[in-house]
Amino acid sequence: MLVLTFQIGTDRLALDIRQVREVVPRVQLRQSACSPPWLAGVFVYRGQIVPVIDLHQLAGAGECPPHLSSRIILVPVGPEGENRLLGLLAAQVADIREIQPPSGAVPYITNPGELDFGPVLTENGEILHFLELERLLPEPVQRQLAVVRRGSLP
Repeated sequence: MLVLTFQIGTDRLALDIRQVREVVPRVQLRQSACSPPWLAGVFVYRGQIVPVIDLHQLAGAGECPPHLSSRIILVPVGPEGENRLLGLLAAQVADIREIQPPSGAVPYITNPGELDFGPVLTENGEILHFLELERLLPEPVQRQLAVVRRGSLP
């Protein structure tokens, strides 16, 4: 399986490339004073307002570093056919590689309702979290994002 790898704090993550719509440079984001710290802001992409989550902030690892390798990973969200996008701000987004599907992965244990980076696996001696988008965001974050995706900032 082909995955895109990136860094969140000290954790290395892998995302199935079939879940990635596009990877774009870190652009200027519009921020709101009332938004939660994990919401890096929004930007307009092909006529659509796209909320961008700073995964570093969401994970409690500070802000995403302003490196050249920091990128916004665009992923589809919502019901099939809705064609809505969510931006994931991450560092060291540069590597696409082939890995074995995570059938033997160790489940990552989190408290209910908290951030879940997905099961842990090893690939060539490296520990990776296999990011499953449906498990990533706690329910309160999903509710807040629904408001942003409708076009009004929280």
